[in-house]
Amino acid sequence: MDPLAQLRAGQLAGSTRLDLACGLSEFPREIFDLADSLEVLNLSGNALSQLPDDLHRLTRLRVLFCSDNLFTELPACVGQCRSLSMVGFKA
Repeated sequence: MDPLAQLRAGQLAGSTRLDLACGLSEFPREIFDLADSLEVLNLSGNALSQLPDDLHRLTRLRVLFCSDNLFTELPACVGQCRSLSMVGFKA
């Protein structure tokens, strides 16, 4: 089963890392179900152009990778994530 299907089925509860590179054009809201545990979120290799304004709900998020997407600027919501120590937005 692919990670997005597992996420949507609730099978990734307690995960500290999530890698989703499956052509996403929108941020899957189910990611917020991992808010109490998620530390590394890799959304590289998708077709995202924005992140949700309430991204800061991922209170344990330390690492965010969003390379190879359609962003034209760094989303302001990233600055509200207090635990982030590494961010990647290239290409």
